[in-house]
Parts: sequence; structure tokens; C-alpha cells
Amino acid sequence: MALKIEDINVKGYERVIHATNETTKLDCVIAIHNTKLGPALGGLRSWEYRNFEDQKKDTLKLSEAMTLKNSACGINFGGGKASINLNNIKKTPELYQSYAEAVEVLNGRYLTAGDVNTFKEDLIQCYKVSKYVYGINVETSGPTSKGLFFAMKATNNFIYNIDDLKNVHVAISGVGKVGGKLAKLLVKAGSKITVASINIETVKKLRQEIDLTEVSPKDLFKTNCDIVSPCALGGAINRSNQNQLKCKAIVGAANNQLENPSIADWLLKNEIVYSPDYLVNSGGVIAIASEINKTENFLEKQLEQIADRLIHVLEVSKKNKESTDLVVRHMALERINS
Repeated sequence: MALKIEDINVKGYERVIHATNETTKLDCVIAIHNTKLGPALGGLRSWEYRNFEDQKKDTLKLSEAMTLKNSACGINFGGGKASINLNNIKKTPELYQSYAEAVEVLNGRYLTAGDVNTFKEDLIQCYKVSKYVYGINVETSGPTSKGLFFAMKATNNFIYNIDDLKNVHVAISGVGKVGGKLAKLLVKAGSKITVASINIETVKKLRQEIDLTEVSPKDLFKTNCDIVSPCALGGAINRSNQNQLKCKAIVGAANNQLENPSIADWLLKNEIVYSPDYLVNSGGVIAIASEINKTENFLEKQLEQIADRLIHVLEVSKKNKESTDLVVRHMALERINS
């Protein structure tokens, strides 16, 4: 059975497709949000969605976030995202090859990389079918965690006028590839770490390497600390836990950390500094862009620039009494529209 592609008309998006293949069990959404700065660059999320509406909603939200992220971090790529629904489906080489067929149909308007639950071996299968596959030779969790580390330093400096993270208490939600590496960088810098994860094994492994305090995932956001770092899935800061926050700042790797933009206003009013996720977690996409552009030599410098861009956002937010979310959104859109 061949690949079937159905276009979905979504206001504000350049193209959204639903790609299916009965033989390989592919059920995929690819959303191209904006290509004004260049071809849309974004990862493939392999996830168990309850239904098609949930999958579409998640992909659209992530796609728009990629437009803002790629603009805000200074690279010349547009925003797009893809998802495969793994509900009752086993991952197979054929599944990813049929996904790559759909990418190939888009003829270079969408460049795919990895994301949650899409690994190097999956991308290798994709590359057998499409030339628009990146990130196979790039390990993105290292640059992402390094960019976050620089952003935390900048945030702490903005609040306390102290240029290091010694004795700063950071509570990390999710210590997978990015959160785990971030924890190690922070401990090396003299920070105190509290972690929570639904995966007990990752915490166990990390505990063998660094000193940490573990709490349950439901208690992580109640931790009395300097910085909360959501490094798992989106919507981490929401109506049900915002009043529990006992931190001075939020700096994390997860995409779409705030359940909705009104929470950014609430954080501003309650004097909790929010360092916008799609700016501070952009290290991975910067690394992929440097692979595409063959500018790997400048990667470290580009990661350091995340902190410079963030300081500008925090200062404008303070001066104009506007949420950081709004400030960085304006900045990103201004760059796209210019």
C-alpha cells in the first residue's frame, strides 16, 4: 500500500499534511508554519497520542514554536514540526522510511531532525529515502544543555548581579539526555541540585555521578529553590501548580513550558523571571543549523550568544513591564517580517 497524503487547511500555516501508509502503519502530521527566513527546520516527535486531534494540536503548537525559536536564536531557517503516532504501533525501519517519503514529497521546504523518542537509528532509516534529513552526525543534547547553562548564568546574573552559579539551587524536572547533562554542568559549577523524573533509572544512574536530592515529580515545582528547570514535556507550568512555585526564575529545556501565554503575565506580576523556552533551549537546533551550514567551528560562540539575547529580552521586559514571552515573540516576528 502506497503513501497517502491529505492536505489540512490551517489558518496561519503554510502547509499541513496528514501522511498515512497502511502497510507500515504510518500515521504522521507534518506542519510547516513559516518559511520566510528559509526552509522549515524542526524535529520529528514519535509519541503515543490518544487521538488524531491531540496529535495535530501538538504538532501545530510545536511547529509555531520552531518558527519563533529559529528566528529568536538568529539562524536563517523557518519553523516546522512532524509527529508520528505510536499508539499501538511498533517502531520499525519501514515506518521511518515511509515517513521520509512524506518529507521527500515536500521537496526541501521541510528539513527533518530528531525530537522526543526519535533517535539516530530512526534518522538513519529516514536518510535512506530522503536527503532532507539532518542531525545524524550531530549530538544535540550537549549543545542544548550548554545553551541552557549559559542562559541560567545570565538569568542569575540579571537577578542577583552575580556572574556564577555557585550555591545556586536548581530544581530539574526530567533528567533525560538534556536534563542529565545540565545537572552535571551545574554541579561542576558548584550548584545544588534537586531532581524529579518519571524514569527512576535515569535518576539512579545520575546519582552515581553527582550529588543530588530526589523528589517526586508532583513535588518538584513546590521546591524552595532559586531556579526551576522544566526539562520534560510541555505545559509543565500551569494553573494547577503556578501558585506552588517557590523559585526566583524558570529556565528549562522543555518546549511550550507554559500551559498558555497568560501564565507569562502571572509570572511577571509575581516577580518570577521566566527565561523563554524557545530562546534558551535553542542549542540543539543551532547545532543542526551549523551542520547544514558547515559552521561547526562557531558553535560554541553561537551558544554563548543565547545568553546575550536573553539578557536583552529580560531588560526589555523589566523596562516595559511586559512578559518575557511577549518580548521574545515580538523580537522573533520582527526578524521574520523584516
